[in-house]
Amino acid sequence: MLGRVTAVEVIREAKSGRTKPVLILCETDTDGAIEVFCKLSVGCFEGVTSLAREVVAACLAIDLNLPVPTPYLVEIPSTLSSVVTDPDIAERLGTSSPVGFGSAKVGNQFSVWTSGNRVSESMLPSALGTFVFDAVIDNADRKPSNPNCLVAGDRLRLIDHELAFPSTVGLPGWRPPWQVGALSWLDRADGHLFCRHLKTRNLDFDPLRQRWSAISDDRLLEYRQAMPPEWGAAHPAVEEVLDRIRNARDNLDGVIAETRRVLQ
Repeated sequence: MLGRVTAVEVIREAKSGRTKPVLILCETDTDGAIEVFCKLSVGCFEGVTSLAREVVAACLAIDLNLPVPTPYLVEIPSTLSSVVTDPDIAERLGTSSPVGFGSAKVGNQFSVWTSGNRVSESMLPSALGTFVFDAVIDNADRKPSNPNCLVAGDRLRLIDHELAFPSTVGLPGWRPPWQVGALSWLDRADGHLFCRHLKTRNLDFDPLRQRWSAISDDRLLEYRQAMPPEWGAAHPAVEEVLDRIRNARDNLDGVIAETRRVLQ
């Protein structure tokens, strides 16, 4: 599902991001050289498990027609760290998994969403789809104070899903997103980025419903198969994540009803 590229040159560290992504020039089999922001397992809160969650989130977002940068698995040659002049980057390259998670660099016309931005009518399907997507994956990391959303005119790009799908095993107070009250956290003062923009709007859930319903069990198996063997430690977390997506799909009417309640 994800293309696989090979890192050939480190350009620089990203200007922001808790995991310190690295902008890397990569070779592809078909598209020549491309620039990719690569997350390394060293620096991620849960190592390769965090990278695996990024992969599942990217696969799901693409199937839901949400605007994410093109995702890649990034092969990191063992020799790359020896030619990097920045000692911190070299250390992380040398001690990370030999496969990282990459997102294609978007054009310079995109900037970080700010409080002055508004959801236009043409953005509305993506904003609503993103709201439900983040509700299902428990992504509390797309909010006004930390938007993780880039914008250029009416075009959006959703980034950074490392903190999505936190384990709910033994988590007090957690409820699945189809239960009444489960999504109230999205409507707090620093809740979801798009919450206040969606309130009072004329919302069409039909396209969203069709895309979620089209995600078959076989498709979820492809998400699992997208994981590189180098990330074997992430397998239990991936199974939990896929179960959550499957359960949300099977209880989609409840998810939509709870979304409507929050946005009324």
